[in-house]
Formats: sequence, C-alpha cells, structure tokens
Amino acid sequence: MVETDLDNSSKVIELKGAIKDYGGNKKIGPVNLTIERGEIVGFLGPNGSGKTTCIRLILGLIKPSSGLVKVNGFDPIAHHVEALKTVAYSPELPNIQTFLNPSQFLNLISHELDFPANANRNAEISRILELVGLREYAETKIAKLSKGMVQRLSIAQALIGSPQTLILDEPMIGLDPAGVAHFREVFKEFSSEKRGTVFMSSHIMSEVESLCTSVAIIHRGNVLFKGPVDEVVQKVLNYSIVQMETSPLASETIKQLKELPGILQINITDNSKNAESTAVEITLCEPDQDVRPLISEVVVKSGAKLYTIKTGENMLEKAYIEALKPKRGGQS
Repeated sequence: MVETDLDNSSKVIELKGAIKDYGGNKKIGPVNLTIERGEIVGFLGPNGSGKTTCIRLILGLIKPSSGLVKVNGFDPIAHHVEALKTVAYSPELPNIQTFLNPSQFLNLISHELDFPANANRNAEISRILELVGLREYAETKIAKLSKGMVQRLSIAQALIGSPQTLILDEPMIGLDPAGVAHFREVFKEFSSEKRGTVFMSSHIMSEVESLCTSVAIIHRGNVLFKGPVDEVVQKVLNYSIVQMETSPLASETIKQLKELPGILQINITDNSKNAESTAVEITLCEPDQDVRPLISEVVVKSGAKLYTIKTGENMLEKAYIEALKPKRGGQS
C-alpha cells in the first residue's frame, strides 16, 4: 500500500532532515524545506551550496543518505510515477536533440506524456510555441537556435500538458530583457489562484525579488532562511532603506527628518546634471516599519518638491549577502 501524507496535501515538496553524503568531506544537509501549493519560490545559494543536490533529490534522481523527501505526498524514489506525475522540470543547461525542430521535440515530449495523438496534441504544441515565443521557429532545426531560444524551448517542454508544479533551474539564463519580462508574467499566471507551484533556482536577485512570493537561502548544505521575501529580508537585515528624489532640502527639513522615529542615517546626493533634483537615502533601524507617509509629510510641508519615494531597491541582494557572512565564532 502506498502511504501518502493526506493531512498535509498543501505541501507540494517536503524535505525533512534530508542528507546526501557523497563521501569524503562532501555532505549536503540536513536540509529542511517545505514548499506549499501556489508558491513561487526562489531558491538561492552560492555555487556548491546544495541547490542542484536538492533538485535531484526532489526529482528522485538521487537517493538521500538519510532523512525524508516527499513530493505530492510520495517518496520520489519508491513511488516515482505517483510523486512526479504532475511535476515538470526545466534544466539550466538543456541537452536537447539538435537535429529536431521545436515542433518535433514538443511532439516527442507530448508522446512521452501520453498526450492524445490527435488534433488536441497539435493544438497544445501550437499553444505552447506561441506562449514561449517560438511560433516563428517551429520548423527551424534546434541546432540553429540561439541560446536564449533553446532556453525558451526548455521552458516550453516543462509547460506542455497540465503540470501543477514547475521545477526550474536558472530559467531566465540566456533570455533577453523582453524574454525575462514575458516569462515573469507566464510564471505568475501559472501560479495565480494557487493553480500551480513554481520552484526556481536563480542567481538573478532582482528577478527573484520581483517574481517570487517566497525565497529559500541555502548555504553549505543547510537552508538558512525560508519565507516570504519581505519577511526574509526583515529577519536577515536589521535595517531598511527609503529612497527619495526631491528638490534641494533645507537644513531645517533634514533636521526634522532625522527626528522621525527609527531614522538612523540620511545620505543626500545632489544631481550634478540637474540642480533642482536631489537623491535622498534614509536608513531605518526598524525594517518592518513604513514611515514613508511621515517622511512625505515633512518634505511637502517644508515646501520642497517630492518627485519620488520608494522602499530601497536590491534589498533581497543585501539580505542574501548578509545571510552568507560568517557569524561570530567562525560559524556560518
């Protein structure tokens, strides 16, 4: 009898104390990680941190030395088909048969998925080619496609059929800015209304920050943080940043800003190209406190012009770098 974790059906992927011991000094884990249905999770970590090992464990390509791995409630090794029947994977460096064209390749994939061999299959292939922007190259040999187009095709083969979970290894690599923006919307649509789950490894922090609902940071085989992007940033950093563009501020206005609660530091940079524009960066000691309304009120009441105000950019990148720093005592 196949055992499933029916009470935890919202858990699509679960690793509990999972360890992969490669022998010698190389061991990944113990990894504890749970991915809920409907999440878009960015899986972050430096090279050699264990991201690829975790993906292989999830896909049932390798067996854990100890610990538990479950996908859709099943052990992906013992019950490979049941665990992965709704899971699709797009590798970082896809090894695709270059003598085929995209239509032929997707036809081969749909055949392996037992997709009906009739007009429905052709319609699905056409839909996917249109979705990933390869309709014009449907009959072009894969050997003649650019790296970005091959990456689009790798994502296409993951999207064909009716997957519920996408495992994506560096999905944006090789894509031009328009392609990145397009697939950002594709993945958001896939996960909307908890219809699908996306688990993606990436080194592009800005993309993870703009796309993902959650992040997991792994380092030296251990998951350091997992949670919503804002919460992870708050846990790792003991500060937040507000950025403004204003007209030049009087010294009295700057003094009033410094008196606001939680203000640690104010940095002002005059725009060398526009004397009427000043960049203001305010560092706050309470990362979860939003004082933008108070800041805006002080600036506007002073008579200065407020052109823009926003939370600091690249906060996830700052949190990621901080999370990987060695802690006191030599522990990381």
